[in-house]
Amino acid sequence: MMIIPSGKPKIWDKEPEIGAVESQFAYTGTFHRLAKAYALEFDPHYLILSPYYGFLRPSTVIPHTYDTRFTLKGITAETIQLESLQKQWQELAVSETTITVLGGKKFQPLLSQILPSGTTLLFPLDSLGGIGVMQQHLKTAVAKHTPLPYRKKIII
Repeated sequence: MMIIPSGKPKIWDKEPEIGAVESQFAYTGTFHRLAKAYALEFDPHYLILSPYYGFLRPSTVIPHTYDTRFTLKGITAETIQLESLQKQWQELAVSETTITVLGGKKFQPLLSQILPSGTTLLFPLDSLGGIGVMQQHLKTAVAKHTPLPYRKKIII
């Protein structure tokens, strides 16, 4: 199981009249596209984590765009709230106890508050540097069909 970030660029930025779309088509930014390619290559059971809608399966239909982000402190007044994220996780009935997270530092404390005790989180992009470096690592891993080693491991 992998969790990938949604990202700011969305299909509505270029096609404002498109209406509702499946989440797998909604996010168009480079980082998201590379993270999705990585997930599809190494573990196609992935979820997208949106600061507005929460946990999304690729087939989940989302009705419209939004402009909010998680911060290093986690949620804000504009994001989905912690209780809703916890409820979504329970409803998804994820059975995997080891989850790879293709995101930065802000996801570590957030997911630690949501996922059940005993869950292991693996962060292969932790401490690599800026987004460009992370993107290059994702791109190379997919091109070489070689998963990235995890750089940080958290057991909740």
